[in-house]
Amino acid sequence: MKKIIFPLKASLVSLSVLLISFPSFAQVGKAPPAIDSAQAATYYLEMNGTINRFVPEAGKDEKLPPLGGASVHVFYGTTEYTTALTSEKGKCTFRLPLNKTFKVQVSKFGYVPKFFEVNTKIPQQNWGAFSFKFDVDLFEIIKKLDVSVLKKPIAKVTFDVIYDRFQYDESYTGRINFDIKKMYKSYYELQKAQTDSIAKYNSGGGSVPVKTPDDPKKKTAPAKGTVPPKTTAPAKKK
Repeated sequence: MKKIIFPLKASLVSLSVLLISFPSFAQVGKAPPAIDSAQAATYYLEMNGTINRFVPEAGKDEKLPPLGGASVHVFYGTTEYTTALTSEKGKCTFRLPLNKTFKVQVSKFGYVPKFFEVNTKIPQQNWGAFSFKFDVDLFEIIKKLDVSVLKKPIAKVTFDVIYDRFQYDESYTGRINFDIKKMYKSYYELQKAQTDSIAKYNSGGGSVPVKTPDDPKKKTAPAKGTVPPKTTAPAKKK
């Protein structure tokens, strides 16, 4: 029987929403061992994800809009293991074999990519078919935002032997949560400043004036202080 896992709710600055990094996963060392396809078909972790669009103005309990068309890339070492594309409702599903470590990256053009780590290693006596739900909120790229803190994984999913289920490593996330909160605060301030700037411009004069090409039939008045050239009347025919 498939074991269904229902993770606890998390705030916008914890666990599932704070999964950001760069798209490169280059590593130095030996390649990971091959995956046994027969074993993976019987023992696995099914990942059921929901990708949302982060809205700074949204309330704490307000549901964020789903983000369709987002790409989900799963890496096993430096090799891409599988990919998925979110539906219009921001949903995606994929399976991972047990006893491996993966990096799951979520991205979409115009948004900051995020990734989290999934360690499916569990004792053999606990092998089975598991299910885990996760949420990732992507926010749009904004200039001057420092995301250097996001170079390392923000969240990790591991197996809990006591509860016989997969869950977030809360102690790991808690150690860097302070810096993540600072980044989100900066993001909100930059986004607000950008919105206020646009609103101020629009209230002052509407859209940006667009220059139109001169009408060749329209006469231009001579510049002040200059004398217009004399025109010579056409000579009369004799």
